Amino acid sequence: MSWRHGKSYWTWVALRDGTRIRRSLETSDRGTAREIEGMLESLRGRREWQLLEAAIFGPFSIGELFDHWRGGDDALAQLRAKLGDVDLATHVEGWAKWAEQRANRETVARYRKQLGALMPEGKPYLRSDFTRRRIAEAMTALPCSGSTARRYAAAWSSFASYLVDLEILDANPLRSIRKPRNNPPRELWLPLPDVVRLVDAQPEPFRTLAALREGAGVEVSAALSVRRADVDLDAGTVFVRGTKTMARTRTVGLETWALAKIADYLRRAALTGAALLFDGVTARRALDVQRAALKALKLDEQYTLHDARHSYALRQMKSGVDPQIIAHNLGHKDALMVLKVYGKYRPTAQDLARAQIRAVP
Repeated sequence: MSWRHGKSYWTWVALRDGTRIRRSLETSDRGTAREIEGMLESLRGRREWQLLEAAIFGPFSIGELFDHWRGGDDALAQLRAKLGDVDLATHVEGWAKWAEQRANRETVARYRKQLGALMPEGKPYLRSDFTRRRIAEAMTALPCSGSTARRYAAAWSSFASYLVDLEILDANPLRSIRKPRNNPPRELWLPLPDVVRLVDAQPEPFRTLAALREGAGVEVSAALSVRRADVDLDAGTVFVRGTKTMARTRTVGLETWALAKIADYLRRAALTGAALLFDGVTARRALDVQRAALKALKLDEQYTLHDARHSYALRQMKSGVDPQIIAHNLGHKDALMVLKVYGKYRPTAQDLARAQIRAVP
């Protein structure tokens, strides 16, 4: 028999071992309290210990059990299935270690932050909630552009792939979700004379860092990890370590003007072996220095560190360089993206013929 205590009715609940425990019925209505008591008695008679104990000790409440009870057998079946569910939040640490074998720590740290938009840290996230519909809803709710949302999807997909490997999921639900559209390609670029002016306007070591980025299309994160042993002045190449995919780890060729600046820097710096070319330099500081140079030169101050890749790719495409070679220097696995963004600048056979005629003395 239940009794009123404070604002709610309470009762004694008998467990499977015969002990009794006092619990609130989570209602102040006498009629509802009697209905809940009847439910508890019925479940005991049916020996539904799993449901009873889950309502007493978690993960759900007596009130939640009662809501499902009133929903009938199908609703109770859903609740039973939930009890056999898996808290995916307990697998985040294992996934992070797994991901670090496939990407660098900086990328994995960003992935973890992006996963938090789907699975708030410190809260359980059940496998039954990791569905195509729920993920699509979360992706739609992201307060960012399409291109950024696709990066979130990549993080979530990485986590799902790990769960598939553990056989916690049968398939990766991200594979069947339509990803947001990429933003229109950014095509802010500078002609070579302005690129050289921008590079020369910066103090060392930012000048040489800019020469490497602008003269080979290397992303700033990879450029900052270059060591002296990675630079082959005789071959005119630099080995760079990728930060996203295997294709990002590659040997890039340097444009002649950039090679000369890097060679001069290495002679003066007297670096050897595993010494970093730009030890202590950060991307944020490099951006600040570039912005100051852009302002001093009265160039477009919206020109970012990443825009160096656009300038390089467009310049190479206009020169008739094989798109696959351009893609390799940029760290793309193939030339599709290069052709999609810069293909309109590819010279025709007539353009190349005219250039050859002009080059004849």
